[in-house]
Amino acid sequence: MKTSIAKLALGLTLVSMSSVAMAGIANTKHNLGGSYNAGNGGAGWNFNDATTEICVFCHTPHGADSTAAVPLWNRTLSTASYNTYASLGTSTLDSASTTVGSVSLACLSCHDGTQAMNTVINSPGSGTTGDVGSGSGTGPHGWVEFQAMSDVSGEMIYIGTDLRNDHPISIQYAGAVNGHGANDPDFNAANSTTVASGTTVWYIDTGTAGKQKTDLPLYNRVGGSLSGQALVECATCHDPHTQTTTFLRNPAGNNGSATCLSCHTK
Repeated sequence: MKTSIAKLALGLTLVSMSSVAMAGIANTKHNLGGSYNAGNGGAGWNFNDATTEICVFCHTPHGADSTAAVPLWNRTLSTASYNTYASLGTSTLDSASTTVGSVSLACLSCHDGTQAMNTVINSPGSGTTGDVGSGSGTGPHGWVEFQAMSDVSGEMIYIGTDLRNDHPISIQYAGAVNGHGANDPDFNAANSTTVASGTTVWYIDTGTAGKQKTDLPLYNRVGGSLSGQALVECATCHDPHTQTTTFLRNPAGNNGSATCLSCHTK
C-alpha cells in the first residue's frame, strides 16, 4: 500500500512539474497558437487558430536552421541590415561591438518585421513544410494584420531594423569578466562557471548564489573580432519562456530598476 501511495505521489509531482513548465509560455504572448486564446477565456492577443501547438512557431525537432545559435530554430534567420546603437558614436560607449547575431538574430527573425509571424521552416503535422496556416485570428489587431506587421509598427512588438533607440546588443559586456570585459567601474563584475559540457559560461548574478535560471547570461561567439568575449544579447535580459509581461529574467522585473541595476551600478 505504501509503495502504491509513493508511486501516486511521484506521478502527481511529475504532472505538476510538467504543468508548471508548460505554463511558462502557454499563457504568454509568445504562444501564437490557438491554445493561448482558449486558455485565456477568449481574451487572447494575436494568435493563429490554424494550430494549437505552442513551440512550433520557434522550434522544430527536425530540419531546423543549423546556422541559428538557438536550439532547433524553426525560422529562417533574417538577412536584414541593422542600424545599431554603436552607430550613434556616443562617448559613453566604451565596449567593442560586432555585427548583430547570436541569439539576438533569432529574436529579430520575428521582431524586426521582415518576416510574418507564421513563417516557419516546418509547419505543424507529419512531414509538412512551409508556413503555419493564417487562421482567422482575434485580439486587438487580428492575426492577419499581426502576420503582416501592418498595424503594429508603433508598438514594442515591432522593433524594426533601426536599433539605435534600443539597448545595445551584440556588444562586449562593459564590466569585468575575468579579464575579458571592458572593466568599466560603472558596471558590476560578471560571474563564470563551467557547465557539464566543459564549457565556461558567464552571467550576471541577480541575487541568489550560484548560477540560476534568473541570472542574466552573457553569450560567446565562435570566430570574428569578439570571439571568446562575453557579449550582451537580447536574451541577456529577456527569457522568451517566462510567464511575465516583459519576459525579464530578473525575478524582480524592473521594479526599482532591478534589471537595469543587475549590470549598471548607477
